[in-house]
Amino acid sequence: MFKGSHQQHLKSSFSPPVEHTTSATMSSDGESTVAVKLFIAKDKKMVLFAESDQDFVDVLFSFLTLPLGTIVRRLGKQSQVGCLDELYKSVENLGEDHFQTKACKTMLLSPRNAAAAHLDRLKVEVHDIDQTRFYACKRHMGYFSSVPDVGCPFCGTMDITIREYSEKDTLDEIFAKSRTKFIITDDLQVAPSSTALMFSLMDKLGLQEQANIEEVVLQLNSSKMFSLLARALLSKQPLTGLYFDVTITPDAATNVFQLPQNLLAEQKDETEPTFKSIKMRLIQSKDDTSVLYAEVGHDFVDIFFCLLCIPLGSIINAYGEWSPNGSLYNLYKSVNEEGCVKQECRSLLLSPKLPPFFGCSSNVLQVEEELPRSVASYRHEVNPKEPVRGGGTRRAYIKEGSTTFMVTDDLHISNFSLANSLKAIRAAKIPKEKLVEKELTLDKTQVLKLLKAAMLTRGALSSVLLPK
Repeated sequence: MFKGSHQQHLKSSFSPPVEHTTSATMSSDGESTVAVKLFIAKDKKMVLFAESDQDFVDVLFSFLTLPLGTIVRRLGKQSQVGCLDELYKSVENLGEDHFQTKACKTMLLSPRNAAAAHLDRLKVEVHDIDQTRFYACKRHMGYFSSVPDVGCPFCGTMDITIREYSEKDTLDEIFAKSRTKFIITDDLQVAPSSTALMFSLMDKLGLQEQANIEEVVLQLNSSKMFSLLARALLSKQPLTGLYFDVTITPDAATNVFQLPQNLLAEQKDETEPTFKSIKMRLIQSKDDTSVLYAEVGHDFVDIFFCLLCIPLGSIINAYGEWSPNGSLYNLYKSVNEEGCVKQECRSLLLSPKLPPFFGCSSNVLQVEEELPRSVASYRHEVNPKEPVRGGGTRRAYIKEGSTTFMVTDDLHISNFSLANSLKAIRAAKIPKEKLVEKELTLDKTQVLKLLKAAMLTRGALSSVLLPK
């Protein structure tokens, strides 16, 4: 993982990291924190690398289990990740009558995490939803839901709250191996700490033995950890950005046309029986320089809204990368680094599953969904997408029908109306005679490209559908 030679004969005045007595503590206001020691070159205003024990590294690895909608919500809808903020706000603003049930909107805005039992044991909070709470019917025992506002199949109400408390692991381990010190680079490569690795990094960074390196221990609460995540999404230097409070700026020059070839090769021969081609009407300039908006049906909206429920690790697993400007792919690769993660937790981080019923009508990203389960004496988990007394098999969040939706270039989705259409045309300041309407049919590869573009650029439609 860490490449670069190190000199066995190097006699450095740099002392090995000092052991902490504890990695988790409480801040002055009583909030839990985790510790990380940073090694800083102040003259260069950069973090060289960091050292911590498993508590900090566990929180880092937990990022891979977070649904994209959770990340957007925890970052105040200011994640700056492609079109995700606009997708999230679109769900908020769309009327409940467009969803299969009221619960569908809740599922997209506050997605559950299939790894909740592990996350509950972290030293700082990364999900802000009580995932031990479930909703049940007291009249028809045995029926429950993980989502509020779901109706009992028989009487239409879930009127009591039940709780599920997972048994604590007898080992003091969550994801990372305990009793291990880890070294973390500025771009979030993680490996067991060693003097040889430290010297290798110093060589790689061009540091001389008399380099002025300062050691600083930070205590990071939940808010600071999410600030680190925000930087990791968009930057190759998230630790430096966090310590020196560097403004987070997405790189608008990201090339979204390059879809990893391994993804196409892996999915080329795989059948996807639930995928059907998607029709849309594109309104764009005649000279192919800009897209104003597209008119789409429920099938397009369902796939793109469902993106908010997909865990970060599953996105990386599907595409073989994250943004080329971010650091999360390094974190993802570190899961397989020898001595970092418990063997039984690797698949949980490398290909996180969706909770039961949180998939969408077309599993184009091929993310596995957990089977319905039981909680205490309640054995029948109700599909939140199914109206009361429904058949229990619906997968789509959005109702089928004749409703047409309007999607702008940055994937803001709303009801189509002539008023909204005129507003978009006026904002573009393009004369009507210089506009053209095109009918398109999107295949699976184009949908995959659009989903990838949704995480890389604020011009998703134009980046994929216009000529390069």
